[in-house]
Amino acid sequence: MRGSVLYWIRMVVRGVLILLALATPSVAAPLTVAGNAGRRITVEVPAAPHAPISNTLVLERCRGGCRITKGSNDAANSVSTIPAAAESTVDEFVNSAGMTGALADAEWNAVVQCVQEVYSPFNVTVTDARPANGPYHLAILAGRPGNVGQGNDILGIAPLAGDCSPQNNVISFSFANQHSLVDPARVQTLCWTVSQESAHAFGLDHQYAFSDGRSACSDPMTYRVDCGGQRFFRNQSATCGENSARPCRCGTTQNSHQKLRTVFGEGTPITGDPTVSITLPTATSGFTTTVGGTAGSKRGIRRVELRLNGAGWAEVAGLPFGMNGQDPNGTYSMQVPPGVPDSILDVQLRAYDNLGAFTDSGIVTVTKGAPCTSADTCATGQQCEEGKCFWEPPTGEIGDECPYAQFCKSGLCRGTSDLQVCTEPCDPAGTNTCANDLVCIASGEGMGICFVEDGSCCSVGSGASGPWVHGGLAVAILAFTVRRRRRR
Repeated sequence: MRGSVLYWIRMVVRGVLILLALATPSVAAPLTVAGNAGRRITVEVPAAPHAPISNTLVLERCRGGCRITKGSNDAANSVSTIPAAAESTVDEFVNSAGMTGALADAEWNAVVQCVQEVYSPFNVTVTDARPANGPYHLAILAGRPGNVGQGNDILGIAPLAGDCSPQNNVISFSFANQHSLVDPARVQTLCWTVSQESAHAFGLDHQYAFSDGRSACSDPMTYRVDCGGQRFFRNQSATCGENSARPCRCGTTQNSHQKLRTVFGEGTPITGDPTVSITLPTATSGFTTTVGGTAGSKRGIRRVELRLNGAGWAEVAGLPFGMNGQDPNGTYSMQVPPGVPDSILDVQLRAYDNLGAFTDSGIVTVTKGAPCTSADTCATGQQCEEGKCFWEPPTGEIGDECPYAQFCKSGLCRGTSDLQVCTEPCDPAGTNTCANDLVCIASGEGMGICFVEDGSCCSVGSGASGPWVHGGLAVAILAFTVRRRRRR
């Protein structure tokens, strides 16, 4: 089905229609379309005094129909400002076969699971059972836009405060029955819509492109369809917009992950850690200058690192996202840097997702040249034992002066010819999060590095470390905001 001509024609038409859609219902006349081609819009509401809000998000399938009263927002009592009529009924959720009730349970449960995964990095409880008492957030995933007086081009609608503050006890509408019944990725599409609409109520705008130029198509806050798969709130600043970039409603850029973490606090992702395996070298191949393997993650692989005797030496970025998301068994390869000394080598790959969770592959032990006999033939700061050149575990904290990258816990030593410090990537467009009085200094398009204020960072200087400064890794790692979280 996914490879058929009809499917791809429909996907192209869907993409064109969505990209033509605008952000607010007052901008353009409604399009008369069905299926998945439509707008996910917001209704601006007055800002309310900011206060702690509920951590419960309820998905509602409207068994037998949901009766909604027009009035001041009160999700616990099914009251919303959005419906056109004083009283409205939202039809029950239907599955891809047009069935309701128990016959639709499997598809409904799959959508609930998807939304739980999307929100799991935050302190949010996603459930389809209403608590006995409010307040809570209600995400209606059922019916059609006409049920509440909206045009047929609307796939979802939600309130968004003028100052982008989170709204408590409000209803968002995701019109499940308006989505295509023949979409082979219907569960993921419904998950995308309800994640976006519910997040509007928490203050999030539509996103267009990440600060490094990549499409924001992998984030649920997007209109873009140039990639697919399950969408997650990404920890990277993005420009806002629908069919083109624009400033965000409440700032130049938006980081959807950080915004939700600020609103709710941190949770525990339930998507699992990355998978990774090494395919080259093998126990029988001996040392090879190319190291390869496979890696995958439900959230997507952000980077794969080559580790030799327990230290990082090189890395490559995660594969692009395609129409089905990122390949869960993606193939990665990189070259062993020429500066690696002759030694017995424990070769290993480490795969990271975009939140910093990582998994290590198994170890393949080979010999490059000959085993070392003393530290004199090893890299600066390394020791030689049992034929292996290795560094002790890193001790350098952010801001400490560093003779080489592997001295730093972050794996990143950057600076000038006069000063090199342990540092980490940062987002120059976001809130400064650099530790120990360092500031985020722009080092490329959408990239930054934590360094001394007013410092002229950042070249990869040699300093005392000579050729052993890990420049390849230092440059590559700049693209990522890494929050290390060890595999559980």
